[in-house]
Amino acid sequence: MKRLAAMLFVALSACALHAQGAVAQMEEDLIPPDRSFVSPERFGFEFHLGPYHPDFDGEDTFDRFFSDDSGLLVALELDVIGYRMQDTFYLGGGGGIGWAKFSGNTIDDAGEATSEETELEIVPLNVIGVFRLDALPRRWGVPFIFTGKLGYQWMYWTTESGGSDEANGWSLGLLWAGQVALDLDTFEPSAARRMDEEWGINHSFLFFEISGFEPNSDSLPLGDTSWSVGLGFIM
Repeated sequence: MKRLAAMLFVALSACALHAQGAVAQMEEDLIPPDRSFVSPERFGFEFHLGPYHPDFDGEDTFDRFFSDDSGLLVALELDVIGYRMQDTFYLGGGGGIGWAKFSGNTIDDAGEATSEETELEIVPLNVIGVFRLDALPRRWGVPFIFTGKLGYQWMYWTTESGGSDEANGWSLGLLWAGQVALDLDTFEPSAARRMDEEWGINHSFLFFEISGFEPNSDSLPLGDTSWSVGLGFIM
């Protein structure tokens, strides 16, 4: 009997310890993350994905060759944070690079499509100034970040028909962008703390961005007002 009582006591003690541990874990999850350790905020990084459709100054030249190809544009951006007002905004500058390729059929002298394929490839390079407002999530827990960008872009382009390069050059002009982002730290503060402690990633966000490229009058008119979505980090 004493042996049975001892076994029951051990089992109940183990259950109590397990329950206490579970309650402690729940309490820890409910407590806001300890931001006593915060790694330096020096850089911003963004990965962009979206369509691109040069307007050729409103002419139908582009659509004649590439009407069935919206040219998925893949781009990367790296910003250096020059000034940070804590829990309010960032000021910085940086640059980006992208790539897109369009394919279609060549047009003969009669204006009819042929079986020969023609391609247009673009590689945009840019430098930009960035203003990022993050006071809403940092101060009041509202998960929206707003960003404005202004800069200059050099877009390298090349054309190819029948497997042979035909022409290439640069299209230069102003670049602007406006971005709305969803702050992921607001939804998973504990995970955000661990990412900062282990990887030096202070904040992460999903974004939607509208941008415009306005080439100079003496450049190939590859401008467009386009949109992109992506993932960004502050490190």
